[in-house]
Amino acid sequence: MALTIEQALQQGLARHREGNLQEAERLYRAILQTHPAHPDASHNLGLIAVSANALDDALPLFETALEINPGVEQFWFSYIDVLIRLGRLDSAKAVLERSKVLGFHVEKLEPVNRKLTSATNRAPTSEVADAEVYRTLGVALRVLGRLGEAEASYRKAITLNPNYVEAHFNLGNTLKKLNKLSEAEESYSRAIDLQPDFVPALMNRWELLFNRGDFETALQDADCCNIQISRLRSLESLYALGRKEEIFQRIEDQTDLDDENLHVAAFAAFIAAVEKKNSAHGFCNNPLDFIHISNISAHHAKPDSFIVDVIEELRNTRTVWEPEEKSTHKGFQTPPDINLFAAPSGKMAKLKSIIIAELDRYYEKFQKDDCSYIQKWPKQKNLYGWHVILKQQGYQTPHTHVTGWLSGVVYLQTVPSLNKNEGAIEFSLNSTNCSADGLSKTVHQPLVGDIVLFPSSLHHRTIPFSTDADRIVVAFDLAPNSLSR
Repeated sequence: MALTIEQALQQGLARHREGNLQEAERLYRAILQTHPAHPDASHNLGLIAVSANALDDALPLFETALEINPGVEQFWFSYIDVLIRLGRLDSAKAVLERSKVLGFHVEKLEPVNRKLTSATNRAPTSEVADAEVYRTLGVALRVLGRLGEAEASYRKAITLNPNYVEAHFNLGNTLKKLNKLSEAEESYSRAIDLQPDFVPALMNRWELLFNRGDFETALQDADCCNIQISRLRSLESLYALGRKEEIFQRIEDQTDLDDENLHVAAFAAFIAAVEKKNSAHGFCNNPLDFIHISNISAHHAKPDSFIVDVIEELRNTRTVWEPEEKSTHKGFQTPPDINLFAAPSGKMAKLKSIIIAELDRYYEKFQKDDCSYIQKWPKQKNLYGWHVILKQQGYQTPHTHVTGWLSGVVYLQTVPSLNKNEGAIEFSLNSTNCSADGLSKTVHQPLVGDIVLFPSSLHHRTIPFSTDADRIVVAFDLAPNSLSR
């Protein structure tokens, strides 16, 4: 049964408090798919972005929350704080003054005012040199790419407060960026010593341990978390250790828990192909069989002119160059707060109707299959869409869409293949952490207007291209039933 907006928000808040940020994010995004200006969902999604240091993504979410409901003090505090971290100090000052004019308590604003004064001076004075100020300054410096200065600022914060968990974690992230991996591991370990259930530090330390081949210790870190992504990491660790029977047993033991966990669904398809036997995870064991290709020309009498008009409409859509934590390289992508299909008009509304019609054709094509991917097909057509423009040498790394059910791409402008599959989309069961020789893969060289649909659990990537041209697509996810509103 579909959740109400209020139920989804309460569940999101509960998962957020538990530290299950991935599930909280899924719930908040589901709300925004049908209510793109929902202030609480926008603000809380912004908080998750801040926790991942994705400050540019957080800013418009806080702006939306404030625009809809300027009467909530926390919305102002969050917005001012991220402006400070981004180094946009004049804007932060202006917003702070606006909040005072609206009558918010001056004493509550004082911590923000101190941060702003300190950041403006770029070197905190003795009167305001607390650990939080230096950590905030460190975050701003990291965003600006000044990693050495960020490291120094975090270290100062830790000197002032040796038990500052977030500062140790932030320092670890910066050291990891600087390729100081041993020191990064020490910082994560210190954060975990202080707070043993601090999931972000455990997950980041897992990555360092796994990449250096310490799979047994990595497994211990993953097993300490018990969230969707950590259960995948446990399975990947077991695969690296060669404990394949334990993999199948774990998947069976956690079937109910991970029924719609697309992290595990992707791995289950991989291990089924490697071992030539299906696991207990029944989402979609043969996702390569569920790729479907159509074209806008099947839905529109004048596809070429329609595509030109769609591209022109998209020119007004905000994009970000190589967004952090995304698969896009050497290209632009709309930020997470923008859903192209939330309330579309003009040509985008027509494109949405074309996609929905193609989704109906897709379901009719596969409806007799007994996997849960088809048998639990979303009852509502809630689409989350984004826009990607890849430039010369652009590509997307292998990834899945774990917050979706079905994913798709509409190709508005393509590039020459040059007989090397340049610019093509490649589907594979292999992932970055787990791969095997000889597994099947599918490569599709798209034509302008192609609509490609596939399970969201299927790994896919864009092959880099050398032509000096733009590869332009609209990508989208169909939301699962559990996130429908």
